[in-house]
Amino acid sequence: MFGSIFYNFWAALLSFAVYFIAAIQNPYAMPLPTITTAFVVAVIAFSLMFLIRYFLGYVFYTPEAPVLIQTEEELSGAVANETDKTQTVPQRDHTAMEVDDENTGEIAQVVRTMLQSDEAISR
Repeated sequence: MFGSIFYNFWAALLSFAVYFIAAIQNPYAMPLPTITTAFVVAVIAFSLMFLIRYFLGYVFYTPEAPVLIQTEEELSGAVANETDKTQTVPQRDHTAMEVDDENTGEIAQVVRTMLQSDEAISR
C-alpha cells in the first residue's frame, strides 16, 4: 500500500472541513445535523482512502530484478561453452588483495621518485 494511515486521516480531515464549510453557507443549516453529516463524510473519505492508497501502491509497484545464483560448476560450464564459441584469452583471476600486494612495491617506488624530485626542485 502506498503511504501510511496518516493519508487517511488527512483525507478525512479535508473532507470534513470542505463539507462543513459548504454546508454552513446555508442560512437555515442546523448545527447538529451539519456536524453529524460532516462526520459521516469524513468516515467515508477515510475508508475510500484505503482503496486509493492500494491503487497507488499497485501503480507505483516496481518489482526487483531476480538474482541468479550460479554454482561454480554451472559457471565453469557456461564459460567453457562460451570459449568454444569465441576465441578469448583467459585472464588470471586476482583478488583485490593480490593486486594490492603486487603493486605496492611499484607504488612505493613511484612515491620515492616523486619525493626526490620535489626535494630537488625545492633546493
